Amino acid sequence: MNNKLIHIARIAVVMLCMAALPSCDDDETKAQEASTPSLNASPTSLAFSKLGGSLSLYVNSTTEPAILTSDSWLKTQLVSNADTTYHFSVTAEAYTTGSADRASSLTILAGELSIEILITQSYTLAQTIEVDANGGSFTINIDNTSNATISTDALWLTSLADGSYTAAANTNNSTRTGFIIYTLDSSADTISIVQAAGAEPSLSISSTAMDIAPYMYPAWNLGNTMEATGSGLSCETSWQSTKTTQAIIDYVKASGFKSVRIPCSWYIHSDKNNNYTINADWMSRVKEIVDYCINDGLFVELNDHWDSGWLEELGFSQSSSSYTAVDDEWVAEKIVILKNIWTQIANAFVDYDYHLVLAGQNEPFQNYLLFNGRAETLTPILEKYNQAFVDAVRATGGNNAQRVLAVQGPATNINYAYNYMNMPIDVATDKLMLEVHYYDPYNFTLNTGSGYTTTWNSENSVKTQFAKLKTKFVDNNIPVILGEYGANWRGGLTTAKQESHNNSIKAFYKAVNKWGPYYGVIPFVWDTNYVPDVRNATDKSSMTIIKRANLTIYNPYAYAGIVEGSGATMWLK
Repeated sequence: MNNKLIHIARIAVVMLCMAALPSCDDDETKAQEASTPSLNASPTSLAFSKLGGSLSLYVNSTTEPAILTSDSWLKTQLVSNADTTYHFSVTAEAYTTGSADRASSLTILAGELSIEILITQSYTLAQTIEVDANGGSFTINIDNTSNATISTDALWLTSLADGSYTAAANTNNSTRTGFIIYTLDSSADTISIVQAAGAEPSLSISSTAMDIAPYMYPAWNLGNTMEATGSGLSCETSWQSTKTTQAIIDYVKASGFKSVRIPCSWYIHSDKNNNYTINADWMSRVKEIVDYCINDGLFVELNDHWDSGWLEELGFSQSSSSYTAVDDEWVAEKIVILKNIWTQIANAFVDYDYHLVLAGQNEPFQNYLLFNGRAETLTPILEKYNQAFVDAVRATGGNNAQRVLAVQGPATNINYAYNYMNMPIDVATDKLMLEVHYYDPYNFTLNTGSGYTTTWNSENSVKTQFAKLKTKFVDNNIPVILGEYGANWRGGLTTAKQESHNNSIKAFYKAVNKWGPYYGVIPFVWDTNYVPDVRNATDKSSMTIIKRANLTIYNPYAYAGIVEGSGATMWLK
């Protein structure tokens, strides 16, 4: 080989070596990188609902990682890995025994490196979801629902096949709250679904009874007040000690009630020697209380209540001590008085708008000892009184010609009304409501003597009774006022019995308010404003909801039932 060729060969070798140098350097860099450990994870924390379930954890590591935990309610499993990425499933057991959130951690080890992953789990599912007034579908973000029993107490919420929910449109002008209940083992949690109020109604004195009824619930009684016996204005505090004020009615409104029933006496405040003229001061005071309600935009039902029994007993028996049948002449004389009294009342309130509903009586022939077994015989007499009431009010003209009026069923008993009742003839169209009361079963609601029971679990009986009213009256454009309902709350029980009783009270009030509007019934809760000292009083029972003296909720169990039932219902679904 000549010198020139040798030189060329040497140059080629040098060039080949130089070309190879970068490749050698890259291999060394990769080797160095592979020998340098690294570790990171995503996410850096995991949060589980009380139902538990599985969540994904991704670990990037140059060496195969290990995951350690000291808590038995957490499990980990490698799902897959690709190069330096490891996918783990982290599973938490359901948490049904705690009263506070719990926390733990996972330790990820890779060689000498380690990372801590924070794990939290809630003891409750409590959350709030807001939906607009138009309703529609929505989903709830909860893991592991397959192991839970899911239900809802709200008649306006429907569970869909894909696990989402739909809310019906809210046609009422108030917000409402329903609950979706998740039950796992013995533990139950609720998710609140809050729906915005519907549009304000366009109502007037021309509106029908069915037009205004959906806006009247929930409703409250100013009980033991203007219907109390005695003489003069002092009657107002003869059965309870608090004089009615605007502040009290404001509190009623703030507590969520939409209507106030004012039980009222008139006969005992009239001059029997002067054509039953009603005392002017008494009329003025009643109007003042009605105005308190109207000022707050509340509906008012104003009646002629017990009123010494001049009509409710003595309109059906000539004696209040033993039943003595009445004749046509006796009934005619009572009708004259009834028309006289109601003509005066109607004239006094003739200019009031649609918020005022007048009601002829309270509980006609309700006295069990006098009238038990005579409902079918006495109902035709009641129908004469109902007709006289309607005719008297309509004859005063003005707004009364179109005002919504309420007439009472026999003994305000649902079964009697269903079996025997005929509504009066009215010159106005679709302007009548029927009124009944509900204190069933007696041993739970009213009985304060021997044989009373402290527990209740009869929601189906409420539905059955209200369904009768819908069939006979509501479906014929006659909404129903449930003018009174209630159950005595009893204090001073043993701890376990008290808790069971409190739950029963809440369930009773909730059922009435949930199923009432669903069947076209407007529930007015009875409230006595009697607050017993449960430590010393002989009778430790009470139907008080609002303690008027200091404007507080006296019975939180009944009130919670009213609120939850009203939030769960919808008008004539």
